[in-house]
Amino acid sequence: MGRSHLDCWLAGRMGRDATPTRPELRAWLLERLRELVDHARRGSPFYARHFADVSGADISSLEDFARLPEISPELLQTTPDALLSVSRSEIERVVTLSSSGTTGEPKRIFHTAADLEATVDFFGWGMANMVEPGGTALVLLPGERPGGVGRLLGEALARHGSRVVAIGELTDAGAAVERCLAEKAACVVGSPAHVNLLAHAWAARGLPKGGIRSALLCWDVIPDAVRASVAERLGCRVFRHWGMIETGLGGAVECAPGSGMHLRETDVFVEIVDPRTGALLPDGEFGDMVVTTPLKMGMPIIRYRTGDVGRILPGACGCGSPLRRLDPLVRRRRDGVTLASGSLTLRELNEILYGLPGVADFAARLEGDTLRVTVCGSEPADAVLAALKGAPAVAGGLVQGTLKVDIENRHDAAPAVPGLAKRRITTGVA
Repeated sequence: MGRSHLDCWLAGRMGRDATPTRPELRAWLLERLRELVDHARRGSPFYARHFADVSGADISSLEDFARLPEISPELLQTTPDALLSVSRSEIERVVTLSSSGTTGEPKRIFHTAADLEATVDFFGWGMANMVEPGGTALVLLPGERPGGVGRLLGEALARHGSRVVAIGELTDAGAAVERCLAEKAACVVGSPAHVNLLAHAWAARGLPKGGIRSALLCWDVIPDAVRASVAERLGCRVFRHWGMIETGLGGAVECAPGSGMHLRETDVFVEIVDPRTGALLPDGEFGDMVVTTPLKMGMPIIRYRTGDVGRILPGACGCGSPLRRLDPLVRRRRDGVTLASGSLTLRELNEILYGLPGVADFAARLEGDTLRVTVCGSEPADAVLAALKGAPAVAGGLVQGTLKVDIENRHDAAPAVPGLAKRRITTGVA
């Protein structure tokens, strides 16, 4: 078996000719993490206090590293400058990231030129399975700003002989299909909701399956039902990606559909911990995701509690890579609302509603005792209501008389939620 694209990237990132073994990669990571702690203590007054009682020399194993104190998202909202460990003159781009919640200050993330270059390199190798040299990827993400994801993808694919057409966030699925055809795009990249809308519009026009040969779902939580829907309607391979702006975008990507997402471990070190005790959990168990950026020197992120829930898949991938694999079913810990009849999560709604053949997109809002659901597509309201009863909290609320459900059908090609904010069940009056 030849070396995979991701293993070619891994060897280059580590400055090696050969792909490392898993023990070699662990040893390399341990050394980088020790260096990172010392660098952060020297460059950042915050980290000097945070790690006052520890230095790199005290960390003799990854288990030792897991005992270091964590940092929280609130730090990136209140005093992000405190994490800077280099001169401001070395900062290439500052990203302001709005909270996915209803309140809270935006987070500010600082990236150096080296950080952005590392992301471009990973994007290029990570997408090599999806776009062949000479091919075109239609990207439903912003591409006008230097350092933005669309621009970085364009630079990455150009190095591998492909091109990107970044058209920005999807506003009209029919127009996106037209652009796809005009550009002869073989790959489409975007958020799960937006790619699903495009897939529904493609199928509604009777366009042939296989015209688009691959799709990359990214940016937000990826429901299994959306992956299946896109694969069926486009007749293509569907890859999944996980990443965070906090850690430099690229975080993990599938080497083949259904294989699990190989972590970008040289740059994004992931630990899965018990949500209550913070203790490391074994592979295969779901827990809170804690991330560290081993090679990010400008604004080191060290043991950052992300608010996401995930797990490392046990065992080795069929491709033979030493890179660990993240289960694609990452979710946010707080992704639901509390009803009188129990808890209703976005994860439940995603799988129930996107699993309906006539639902291209949806939005949900809880207003008092009424769950208002906006559905884009052809699914009848009575079928939507019947499916919603598959959620125990909805079924219980309807039986108890503590919940009403209002369903609005929209038949246009626009997303149910404009923009690219993380999807959630909203509350209060719109």
